[in-house]
Amino acid sequence: MRRYVVISLLFLFVLIGCAPEETDLLGIKQPDEEKVTKATVERVIDGDTLKVRLADGKTEDVRLLLVDTPETVKPDTPIQPYGTEASQFTKEALPSGTAIRLERDQSRADRYGRLLAYVWYGDKMLNQELLRKGLARVAFVYEPDTRYVDMFEQIEQEAQGAKKKIWEHDGYVTNRGFNAQAINETESCAIKGNINRSGKKIYHVPGGQSYDEVKPEQRFCTEKEAQDAGFVRAVR
Repeated sequence: MRRYVVISLLFLFVLIGCAPEETDLLGIKQPDEEKVTKATVERVIDGDTLKVRLADGKTEDVRLLLVDTPETVKPDTPIQPYGTEASQFTKEALPSGTAIRLERDQSRADRYGRLLAYVWYGDKMLNQELLRKGLARVAFVYEPDTRYVDMFEQIEQEAQGAKKKIWEHDGYVTNRGFNAQAINETESCAIKGNINRSGKKIYHVPGGQSYDEVKPEQRFCTEKEAQDAGFVRAVR
């Protein structure tokens, strides 16, 4: 019996010794500290973009690497389904004043001058959590900035298999972004968001007096999503 225990322990030590140093027991890589910059959150712009203050006092916009959330603030683009939810998740995870770590890959910034980073808060990475929750897709995969792409794609596959959030509706997630029409045509997102001539945002639910006549500028899956986007419920 004692010999069996000794052999088992030796085998365990061998396994631990062979494990990659950059991963923990869950297979989640830890940040490369040589590529980490400390920062403080100023505000969340949308689900995948932040404004931060660096240690030297300079403020920068930060774009999450390798992920894409539905749009909420892009000019001339309607709020996309689940975009408000993704933004809210990021706001709750990173309230103003939160200390974060920005892990860069190879490129420093994108063509808009935004810093490109994997954003760590505590022991979690925001890029990864958005994928895990089904609030983002893997996107903008360009060499050489691919440190976490394999892990991200695995997490994305799990979220897709579980039909989480953006994956609930076939055809919504595409290789080029998000196709709102795929959701607009489903009964589960039947709430109509209409903007009247005075600019007031009103949403109509099925069964409402004007529902059938309303032509929506946007559609929503839940009333909360409509309210978060600034719409108020129609009186009738």
